[in-house]
Amino acid sequence: MSYHVTEHHPENDETVLFLHGGVVGGWMWAENAEALTGHHSLAPDLPGFAGSAHLPWVDLATTTDVLADLVRDRAHGGRAHVVGLSFGAVVGTTLAARHPDIVRSVLATGAMLRGAHGFNRWIGLAQLPLWGSPAYWKVNARIYGIPEDGVDQFVATGLGLNRDSARRMVPEIFDGVPADVLDGLRTLDAPMLALAGEKEPRFIRDAQVEAVSRAPRAVARLAPGMHHVWSLEDPALFQRTLDHWLATGEPSPELLPVPPAGRVRSA
Repeated sequence: MSYHVTEHHPENDETVLFLHGGVVGGWMWAENAEALTGHHSLAPDLPGFAGSAHLPWVDLATTTDVLADLVRDRAHGGRAHVVGLSFGAVVGTTLAARHPDIVRSVLATGAMLRGAHGFNRWIGLAQLPLWGSPAYWKVNARIYGIPEDGVDQFVATGLGLNRDSARRMVPEIFDGVPADVLDGLRTLDAPMLALAGEKEPRFIRDAQVEAVSRAPRAVARLAPGMHHVWSLEDPALFQRTLDHWLATGEPSPELLPVPPAGRVRSA
């Protein structure tokens, strides 16, 4: 199985693997990847999405195994910096836990590592029947702050999502990543930045402890004043954060420390 992949700057040495959010495709990273003139980048469409809509979503384990093969085959040196947002952050964290040998670093923002429960789960699952409606995706384009010139692509991607895959994928993500899988992060010998927007729901902000308590070189930070999809909310801040991370392996000084209250729950 191979996923549709968009590639940028193949002449450069170190590779960045961009993992997209749950209702888009690899195209969401085009501007970020193009701006990284010193890095090679790979932006796959994950199974069930965009150019890989014809491929079935099986489970997180299968998806990360395919991504690990992609990195070994096409990333320079067989390793990559992993960058993921939301759904992509869950996939990226799981990839690092299952295949730490292919990881140069991890930047994961908005990873719902503990899943979604109660009302959050109910409202997410209740929206699945609406995924076939153009109006639904147009409304979400406004909610997510999709630029006007990207709305048509966003709507088309939403309408093209594989419904059978979605019915398997969404509940799995809402269940959270099992603790025994996350325990693989204990062998990750690479820096990891677990991010959340300062204005994200508490259950997402608090979930970052699941990575930080396991990965030896992980740190958690908050993006000041930002919500979930802050790569669109403040693209310049996101790009500066990414540039600084790739250049130094340290969180940008623009980011905020996580308050102690965000770490009260142990792994």
